This record gives sequence, structure tokens and C-alpha cells, in this order.
Amino acid sequence: MTDDEADSSVPGAPPATFEFLVHTLFTQALMALGRIPNPITKQTMKNVATARHFIDTLAMLEDKTRGNLSTDEQRLLEEIQHQLRTMCLEERR
Repeated sequence: MTDDEADSSVPGAPPATFEFLVHTLFTQALMALGRIPNPITKQTMKNVATARHFIDTLAMLEDKTRGNLSTDEQRLLEEIQHQLRTMCLEERR
């Protein structure tokens, strides 16, 4: 990353970290499962197929980063995927 790229970040935005990316995908999946409302529309909607897409994206991220994550990053990714998969199974009932 060049200095120009570093200076172009959005003021007030959180830093671009692996943890932030994982939490963003987690939040999107929670919205798709109807567990939290969309912060813009304030509406709660359920779309399990979309939630599964976010879970698949997290699994792909885990595959592509295998061996390159800290212990804490790996644990975060595993725990979030477990939580989301459990929620998806609950939706089938």
C-alpha cells in the first residue's frame, strides 16, 4: 500500500483489518437470518440462502488464508462460522 492509498481511507471508518472483515460478513449473515435489523431500513428480513452465501464466503476466506492467520484470527473465524452454521440449522426446524 502506498502512502496515497493509506491517506485515502474514509474519515471515521474503522481500520481495515481481518477481524473487521470477518465481523462485517458475520453481521451481514445475521441480517440475512433475520437476527438483527438492517441498520439503514430498520427492517428485519429473512433470506437463508443469502445467509448461507455469507457462511460459504467465510469458509472460502478460511481456506485461502490457511496458515497465514494468527491464533486469535483463526479462532474468531472458526467460532463465527460455528455460530452461523448452528443458526442455519435452527432455521430448518
